[in-house]
Amino acid sequence: MAGDFTAVIATWQPFYNLAGSAAFTLAGLIFVAVSINIGMFALAGEKGDLVQFARQTLGSFLALMIISLIFLIPGQDRYGTGIPLLSVGVLMMWRALKLWKRFEFGSKEQRLLDSALFRSELLIPNTVCYAVLIFISVELIYGNTDHLSWMTMVIIWLLMAGSLSAWFLMLHLAKMAQENKPNG
Repeated sequence: MAGDFTAVIATWQPFYNLAGSAAFTLAGLIFVAVSINIGMFALAGEKGDLVQFARQTLGSFLALMIISLIFLIPGQDRYGTGIPLLSVGVLMMWRALKLWKRFEFGSKEQRLLDSALFRSELLIPNTVCYAVLIFISVELIYGNTDHLSWMTMVIIWLLMAGSLSAWFLMLHLAKMAQENKPNG
C-alpha cells in the first residue's frame, strides 16, 4: 500500500517541478516589483489594501512553492505528504479568511484597490483552492489518492490568480506613480 502511494505521488513530480519553477519565478518578480516601488507601499501603509494585496499574492506563490516541494520529496508516505499539505492549506485558508473579514466585514477605510477586484482576483480563488487543498490533504492522510487530480485545478488556478493579481498590482503601481509624478 505504501509503495503504491509513493508510486502515484512520483508520477506527479514533473508537474510539480514545473509548477514550483513557475511559482519561484513569479515570486521573484513580485519581490522586484515591490522593491522598485517601495515608496508606493510606504505611502499605502502596512495595513493598507495595496500591501495586503501584494502580501496575499506573494503568499499564494509561496504556498505553490511549498506544495511543489512537498510533492518533489522522494519516497514520501501518506503522512509525509498529507500532513504538510494540510498545514499549508489551513494556514493559507486562515490568512484568506482574515482578509475576508477585514475587507468585506471590517472597517471601511479608504481603499486604493477596488474591493470587487480584491474579492474576484484573490479572495475567491484562494478560498476555493485552499478548501480543496484541505480536502485533498485529508484524503491523502487516509491513503486515498483518488482526488489527487484535483490538485491540477488548485495549482493552475493559484498560478493564474496569482499572475493576474501580480499584473493588476503592477498596473495599479504604475497608475499611482503617474498620479504622484510632479508636473513639470
